[in-house]
Parts: sequence; C-alpha cells; structure tokens
Amino acid sequence: FMVAETGTLVVVESEGNGRMCLTLPETLISVVGIEKVVPEWRDLEVFLQTLPRSSTAERMNPYTSMWTGTTDADGPSTFHLVLLDNGRTDALADEVGRQALRCIRCSACLNVCPVYERAGGHAYGSVYPGPIGAILTPQLRGTASEVDASLPYASSLCGACYEVCPVAIDIPEVLVHLREKVAEQGGRGHRLEKAAVKAAGWILDHPGVLAAGERLASKTRALHPKKLPGPGARQWTESRDLPELPAEPFRDWWKKNRPADPPGDRT
Repeated sequence: FMVAETGTLVVVESEGNGRMCLTLPETLISVVGIEKVVPEWRDLEVFLQTLPRSSTAERMNPYTSMWTGTTDADGPSTFHLVLLDNGRTDALADEVGRQALRCIRCSACLNVCPVYERAGGHAYGSVYPGPIGAILTPQLRGTASEVDASLPYASSLCGACYEVCPVAIDIPEVLVHLREKVAEQGGRGHRLEKAAVKAAGWILDHPGVLAAGERLASKTRALHPKKLPGPGARQWTESRDLPELPAEPFRDWWKKNRPADPPGDRT
C-alpha cells in the first residue's frame, strides 16, 4: 500500500524476504501501481486487518514493513518511487471493470476457485493468476493476444470468488463484461461455434420457428441419441446424461392448462 497522508509505503509478506530487500540496498527503488494508494492511516488500519484474515485466516500478518523516505544511518540512503500506470487508468475509465482495481491481493478468490485449483497459476500467462487475474490482466494488457482473450472464459461463473472477496469485487460480473468485449472484437470462438450461436440467435428472434422446432423435437424424441456425436461432445456425454425431451412443449401445455386471468389483473 501507499499512504497519501504521510507518503509511507507498506509491504505485506510472510517470509521476511521483503524486509531484507528493503534494508540491505543503498539505493531503494519502489515500483508501485497507482491503485495502491490509500488516503489516510485509518484506511491502512482496515486493510492490515482485512488482508491476513482473508488470505490465511491469521489475525495479523507475519511481516509488515513500512518506510517513509530515508533515515540517516538506517537502511537505504537513496529512495526512488516509480508510480506505475500500465493500463490502470484505462481500467478506471471502465465503469464495470474498474472494481478490479480494489483488489488487495489477499488470494481469497484463488483459494475457492475450482478452475484455479485444477489449472494452477502458470496457466493464466500472467503474474496475476486465478479469478482476479482473469479480470485484471485483460484490462491491463488488452485482449489482442489469444491468451488474454481467453482469460475471461477461464471461469465457471460459480460466484464463489465474489462471495469471499473482502472488498466486494463482483468478479463474475466483470468476467461477463469482458466476454462481451472479446465477442465484439470477433476474436473468440471456433467458426462452427460462431455459426451455431448465430443460428441460435436467429431462431430465438423468430418465436414461430422456435415453437415449430420444439413441437418437432417432442414428436421425434424417441429417435434422439443418448450420447452426442463428435469427439469432444461424445466425451462430455460419457459421464453426463442428456435431459429427456418432454412429450409436449411447455408453451403448448401452458395454452391448455393456463388458468384464467382474474378480472383487472391482466398486465
């Protein structure tokens, strides 16, 4: 963190290596993201209690180092501060994505994420892994590369990350927001997938076609396979049962069984 009230910088870590790096060199250069600024000491107090509890369930952090400039005969004699933007201002301009800048790097979202548990940190192609990395990296680096464009899709949208986030970052909301951006760029998805989505969009825009398709599917439901064709789809249905089609579409059942609207209650 950086405390604007006093110009103090704070490093929170668990092994003491950070403290060694702060005290041994004669010249100390600190590179800090601009989102790390907190206004006053009272704000820092809140975060120093929140971070260890959310990360490792500890009451307080093992090593918390603070420094304000230099002190004669104690530590570095020269200090330089480099404020890093590197896409953060652009992220701040995004009304949905800007909440990612609230992150205090507690790793709570990583601890509960089923995707991160299986994939590990290196799979994210960035120093920011897990759910927070999936929404922060594409905003800082853009989505021009295949890796960055894929990160918003590295989630099941289960919402566990949002539930445990101590600073209330709605990560699923930002993931969907970034997916929309990637889709608008046309840089995501196989051509067959794009064709299928386009066809589905056309059908959903034409209720009569959708209703006819539902009736045809119900009448021919005995002919439907139990497993999907194709290598990928077949593997997916090896451990999952496809839902059975109903004997009649819901909209037909609703027309026959819909109760009469009470007088004056029609909307």
